[in-house]
Amino acid sequence: MKRAKVMVMAVCVLGLTASLFAAKPDKAKAGDGESKVILSWAEFVKITGYGKPGVVKDPNVLTVPWKDVQELLGVELKDLDGMDKTMVNLPWKEFKVLLEWSVRRQKPKEKPEIPPPADYIITSSQYVGTLSADGAEFTRNVKLDILRKKGWKRIPILPAGVAVKKVTLPLGVYLHSTGSVYELLTEKSGRMDIALEFSVAVRKSTGASSVSFVSTPHCSSVLDLTVAGKDVDVKVAGAQSLVTLVADGKTTVAAAIASGVGVNITWQRALPKVKAAPTKLYAETRTLVAVAEGILICTESVDFNILHTAVKELKLTVPEGVSVLEVVGRNVYDWRVDKGQLVVLPRGEVIGPYNLRISYEMQSAGAVEIPVLRADGVEREKGFVGVIALANVEIKAGKVSGATVIDVKRLPSSISAMTNQPILLGFRYVSDKFSIPLTVKKHGEVSVLVTIVDSAMYTIMQLPDGRRMTRAIYTVRNNRNQFLRVKMPAGADIWSASVGGKMVAPAVDEKKNVLIPLIRSAVGARELASFPVELVYVETPEKTAPTSGKMHVELPKLNTPAMHVMANYYAPAEGKYGRPGGLFAAPKGGFTGTLRPVEEFTSMSADRGGKVVVRDAARRAQRMQKQFNVKMTTEAQAAGVTPIRVRLPINGKIFKLEKILALPGDDLYFDVVYSDWKASE
Repeated sequence: MKRAKVMVMAVCVLGLTASLFAAKPDKAKAGDGESKVILSWAEFVKITGYGKPGVVKDPNVLTVPWKDVQELLGVELKDLDGMDKTMVNLPWKEFKVLLEWSVRRQKPKEKPEIPPPADYIITSSQYVGTLSADGAEFTRNVKLDILRKKGWKRIPILPAGVAVKKVTLPLGVYLHSTGSVYELLTEKSGRMDIALEFSVAVRKSTGASSVSFVSTPHCSSVLDLTVAGKDVDVKVAGAQSLVTLVADGKTTVAAAIASGVGVNITWQRALPKVKAAPTKLYAETRTLVAVAEGILICTESVDFNILHTAVKELKLTVPEGVSVLEVVGRNVYDWRVDKGQLVVLPRGEVIGPYNLRISYEMQSAGAVEIPVLRADGVEREKGFVGVIALANVEIKAGKVSGATVIDVKRLPSSISAMTNQPILLGFRYVSDKFSIPLTVKKHGEVSVLVTIVDSAMYTIMQLPDGRRMTRAIYTVRNNRNQFLRVKMPAGADIWSASVGGKMVAPAVDEKKNVLIPLIRSAVGARELASFPVELVYVETPEKTAPTSGKMHVELPKLNTPAMHVMANYYAPAEGKYGRPGGLFAAPKGGFTGTLRPVEEFTSMSADRGGKVVVRDAARRAQRMQKQFNVKMTTEAQAAGVTPIRVRLPINGKIFKLEKILALPGDDLYFDVVYSDWKASE
């Protein structure tokens, strides 16, 4: 019960303090950071019941009826007898403590001041000026909003180079000169209007007057200018907009300048407007004519010079039979050919220098006249023409009229820059009409070598019974031939063939020539790269060779030149070769035929005057073939295929034979005299 009584008393006191502040005081004032409430004695007694009859007489105790507490709090305790006559007593000291706590609780807390991002901002800036030849008078009207509340603020307002005549400032705002700028000094904050009148010196040069000064501080500004006179041309440098109005013998100008742009004004007597003169066009053309088989392919560069008035389109006359392919120029968005006239439409009007580059073509046969597109409506046109050949044709100039034949060295460099081909003919014209006929004669073409065998290496294994197994390695350079045609010796059976290290299947034509499919050589730094072609074949004679006699060895014939033919001939080791010396003695080793025996193979070299130098050509050919074999084997294994390759057994006494330059159809053979071969069992 005691706790309940204390809680009721606390609630009551809170309500009392709220009632105290809600009551209307006779007089209230705030000062020295404290709050005071002044009540009359009657109001205090009415609220607290202090001193009423029937209540506690202790002057240090406040008595409040429970009924008033219920009404104040909006609560009602039922089932309690006599509560309507119950009084609540509160000692004065407790009441004072609760009263002070209530005052502190209801007093709003002060928020800390947040410093502004800038001391001030300029919301409006205007220069109103009157311009004359003797001077310029301005009034600057500025609207400021000073954000920082505490302390003195310094605000630059005008450059020091102007003469201030009059200022209109709010109370507490002062104008101060620092030597470089005029600035405002103030301790105040909030919005304010500033007006300053000043003069600026006028500079004169070649009939024009000008004033300039820095707009301080940096902000966008509006200029309202007035100049005496009607025919005055006023310019404001860097103006984003400029509006001029002439009225009552004065010229007024409204301009807007961006932040950071100084005030630079120039005015002078306006020049009378001259009626636009008619457009004048001048043109210079440079044309490259490429003569191909039955067609002329032309590229023409036209340099226009457009004077006085801009034009919206350019026109050129197109000769009959010409097809325009492309028109390139600055801002060209459309072009068309209509009734023998090329119309070019730039994107907007053009004036001054303007270039067009036009590509076109025309059919030709025999005699033809050089087609040149001519500019329409020009005062004067001159041009140059260069002629080149793109095919095996002979070009001659006919009787030229209205133009001049010139040395090709006198043609402009821009024509030479259009091609890598030599320029054969050159012409220049300046007249309105000219004719440059050409005679084009087609000559028959001479076939050239498209496939060549740099070296042919034969490794021949001779058996005592007359059979032979031969491996031929051809080092080939091929441009566009499909096959290498090989005429095999009689009775030869091909066992394997490969091209570039890959196995191939040869074919046979109607003349019994073996066709080996070729690949195209890769293009090296200067020439086509070579690749190997390998054949392995076996020859079986109808009869067994005798133990002594003469053996005839024939090699395959090729349909393409072979620069160097080499043969390693392995004869049976037990045999003897050659004849006894005498009048009819055979060459060294008893060898005769189109291949001659040598100690070492040789090859031709263009170095040192084209001397024949000793080279191990056979080893180089075999090394190349080995590299391609490794590549082919690796690729085949990766693909899961095992190629069939015949390896030649090497045994016996070796003889080397060669021939430099074997032409198609040349017989390649040699005969060897032998003895003491073992008879086959």
